[in-house]
Amino acid sequence: MSSRHLHSHSNPSPPSVTLPDEVLTEILSRLPVKSLIQMKSVCKSWKTLISHPSFIKIHLNHSLSSQNPYSYLFYVNNWTQNHKYVFIPFPVNHLLENHPITLPEDPYFILNGDKDCHEVVGSCNGLVCLRGYSFPDEDNTLMWLRLWNPATRTISNKLGFLYDSDYNWCFWNLVFGYDNSTHTYKVVALDCDGIDGKVRVYIFGDKVWTSIQNFPVTAMRLYSRDSRMRGRFTAMRLAMRLYLMDLRMYSGVHFSSTVNWVTTVSNDNVYQVVIVSLDLGTETYTQLPPPPGYEKVARVIPSVCVLANLFCFYHDYEATDFVIWKMEEFGNENSWSQIFKFSYQNLGMNRKLEPGRLRFELMPLHLSESDDTVVLANNLQDCAILYNRRTNRAKKTRIDNRIRWFSMNDYVESLVSTS
Repeated sequence: MSSRHLHSHSNPSPPSVTLPDEVLTEILSRLPVKSLIQMKSVCKSWKTLISHPSFIKIHLNHSLSSQNPYSYLFYVNNWTQNHKYVFIPFPVNHLLENHPITLPEDPYFILNGDKDCHEVVGSCNGLVCLRGYSFPDEDNTLMWLRLWNPATRTISNKLGFLYDSDYNWCFWNLVFGYDNSTHTYKVVALDCDGIDGKVRVYIFGDKVWTSIQNFPVTAMRLYSRDSRMRGRFTAMRLAMRLYLMDLRMYSGVHFSSTVNWVTTVSNDNVYQVVIVSLDLGTETYTQLPPPPGYEKVARVIPSVCVLANLFCFYHDYEATDFVIWKMEEFGNENSWSQIFKFSYQNLGMNRKLEPGRLRFELMPLHLSESDDTVVLANNLQDCAILYNRRTNRAKKTRIDNRIRWFSMNDYVESLVSTS
């Protein structure tokens, strides 16, 4: 068995400490990415070890199971002029303990600078998928994707170009995920404006968009089909893009090599809720029922999210309560169990639904390790809410009114390559 030798600098004769590869790997794999990058300069053998795919995987697994998880937020400075789109990584415990979240001063985290991007599609295994766009002429928009690792400060070239005249990407919902069966990162694009439910998949390894089987039911239409939105770029279109950011709760959730959406189906003129799950490996769909007792569509369409690595379903209850369920065994409809039910009154919210309204004011973002506290985004008040079910109390935080709380997502630092 090969080994690494560490020597002290004491006199007269420094003792030699021998560490087996397995022990050194275990020690180094628990260090932050910044430290590991610096340690690559210690010696050639350490650089080889830290750069090896097996070490990168071990380090990632430690990061994913960390008791101190990270998340990211999306921050927009000035919606109208000289706006900046900023990526903000932060430890979740800062939010749970109501510490301030510091906006990064490093210009490297500005997305619409050198990165030439405007949105975060999602994050997986330490990689962040970015989307950018430009306007080559009055009637067309060019969209592209980039893979970015904020921790290692590496980013891919622009990939996956789409022209608006061909695919009208403004109406396509994108979800970023990882396929465990092929070890590839993918973006799933669902046409939420067309009646055919077209679905395309971009595979970063192959660098190509492919069409797959259409969405098996009618996708939930969240946007107006006003033809004015399909013409030249206007202030109305920009406003629509900003509005769609607030509708992330309906834009699909990546979980365990699947992408999942909530939509509705008509059965004898009665609309029912169904969860549509796309397997990223087989590219086939499965339809999952909602929790027991929730079949018919209420005044507010429910949605799904991921909390504490569990697939969850949340919904409004008679405009008085907010309810969250978890699926203990993904895909098993008999494994639903309710984990939260609390009144809007406890959150200090005066719940008044507008006629025909289809979207929530609230979205679950994070569940604490003890399962006591859930972090919720309140879109109308531009703040996060920390609700503790044991004390039955809610605490609002207004860290910065330019932060898009609905953009909060899990994030881990990793050594995973962007190529």
